[in-house]
Amino acid sequence: MASLHAVLEALHRIDHRSIPTELQAELSITHELGNAILTEHTLEILGPKPELRNARIMVTMPSEAADDPQIIHKLLAKDMNIMRINCAHDNREVWTKMIQNLRQAETDLGKSCRISLDLAGPKLRTGKIEGKHFSLSQGDTLVVKQGEILGKPSSKNKPAIVGCDMPEVFRDVRIAERVFFDDGVIAGVICHVELEEFQVEITSAREGKAKLKSEKGINLPDTDLKLPALTQKDLQDLEFVAKNGDMVAISFVQHPTDIEQLIGELEKLNAGELGIILKIENQKAFKQLPKLLLTALRHPRIVVMVARGDLGVEVGFERLSEVQEEILWLCEAAHVPVIWATQVLESLAKGGMASRAEVTDAAMGSRAECVMLNKGLYIDKAMQFLCDVLQRMQEHHQKKMVMLRQLNISRF
Repeated sequence: MASLHAVLEALHRIDHRSIPTELQAELSITHELGNAILTEHTLEILGPKPELRNARIMVTMPSEAADDPQIIHKLLAKDMNIMRINCAHDNREVWTKMIQNLRQAETDLGKSCRISLDLAGPKLRTGKIEGKHFSLSQGDTLVVKQGEILGKPSSKNKPAIVGCDMPEVFRDVRIAERVFFDDGVIAGVICHVELEEFQVEITSAREGKAKLKSEKGINLPDTDLKLPALTQKDLQDLEFVAKNGDMVAISFVQHPTDIEQLIGELEKLNAGELGIILKIENQKAFKQLPKLLLTALRHPRIVVMVARGDLGVEVGFERLSEVQEEILWLCEAAHVPVIWATQVLESLAKGGMASRAEVTDAAMGSRAECVMLNKGLYIDKAMQFLCDVLQRMQEHHQKKMVMLRQLNISRF
């Protein structure tokens, strides 16, 4: 509304008309006040602003961080702001050791760092596979069976099979719906459905022939999956999160009732002040985002994570740029901070060298309030690189507004 008023006032002045009374009235939310509210909300949930940059950096912990205190010490020394623990992996003993190592590093370095714990949620994954993997090509058939089935490659006249231990999937899938495996590496269409299995015709595989491995994600963007956002495991893990975390991430949120349930569970645990991260990682969550925000805003501390791995598969990679832009805009309008997540500088973190596309992507992340790095052998190198990129880019952009600062190259 402040933008519309500014444009209308400018048009009246250009046309030498008097400014209408309604345009002279002071708005309840101005640009300046909106920015101030967003800054306040960011401080409350994501912690103090780093010394040299505006955006915080969140880092996902590898399992090794429990037994090797130097991993966390080095990251904190390079100004990690939020330590992320994924409750889909490891156990309470490992998570506790990670937190203890962080507290010791904070004492040693005189720095502070927030802790975020991700609830696993109802993540669809492939079951265990014989020999760890088998290959699939376009035209192949894959049978997905309910339960802890050992996956096997095709043999003679039998198609390849893989297990999935979530029974709701088999209740909800329909013929002609799309299915993706391993973040879109393998794609197919459901061609036959039975009570406890369905068949998939493989329509594409990366590089013509791709390996399907154990514990890889399954995405069903066309299927109306009726799954609870909080599983029994999540409810058990929430007790640990409430005692040890600063914020909790709810995975695969789809409906306002998912948020209401989480808030209710936190209140039972006397953890009503715990920050909540809404992970937007499927089509339904994106389409429901305004309703999700309106529900979540009843809670004192919320932040939105653009979980671009699953989201890209669900909405289609050709739409991902548009979708992540819309999420940034909606959250800015709601004064809700955003975490830019998934595969940021992944080649650098895992292999030691960033691609050109990843550098541009990291620069785009400067418009969010926080950028997330995933674990990797060269994570400390990726951390330093990201700090430098964010520090440089904040002089050019503030959210979606271009700062138009003087360019050093123009001086002569």
